[in-house]
Amino acid sequence: MTLTVGLTGGIGSGKSVVSDWFAKQGIDVIDADVIAHAITTKGSVVLDELVHAFGDWVISDGNYNRPAMRQHILHNPSAIDTLNAITHPHIQAQIKDALHQSTSSYRILSVPLLVEGMSRSPNLAQLCDRILVVDLSQEKQIQRTLARDAAKSASKEDAASYVKTIIKKQASRQARLAVCDDVVNNGGTLDELYAQLQQLHQTYLDIADQVGFNPKSYL
Repeated sequence: MTLTVGLTGGIGSGKSVVSDWFAKQGIDVIDADVIAHAITTKGSVVLDELVHAFGDWVISDGNYNRPAMRQHILHNPSAIDTLNAITHPHIQAQIKDALHQSTSSYRILSVPLLVEGMSRSPNLAQLCDRILVVDLSQEKQIQRTLARDAAKSASKEDAASYVKTIIKKQASRQARLAVCDDVVNNGGTLDELYAQLQQLHQTYLDIADQVGFNPKSYL
């Protein structure tokens, strides 16, 4: 069995930067966001379920219309719960398959809503031996997300409203920090972030090499 580190953080926190760093160290990264995109490809069962729940507008030229879904969630915040209820079971199944195929010394399971899912099914935190939170202030969350997604919205006002809606639906900064085993602060420079990750990388290698290490076996 292999040590599994659950990686999480709020929107715009820099989870992708962190997971990319681990991947460059030869660590397997299972990314729930990547899987979420994969399961909603043209003609997929999940896309059919979304059409049934929301209507034909979720498809554009046969593909999942993510910009339209973002706008729908902006005006109907509870819609994200329906979206998650449809997609999360499929994502969990794909995650379990990927974990079974992992061969690195330890692996990273990146899940944006890892903490939020602890109180409902599927609880992906049960697949993790440790939880790593990427932390930064809400102000920087909004700032970085707007800079990243500027081209995806018709206006800055819509983009800012969407980000704030997502933040309200996510676990609070305090809630994530309360349940994590490890935390990296991403409020500074990349070099500062990488220095923290290097220390954690060595820690995880040491834990994985410990005689008698007994990872969770929910797979």
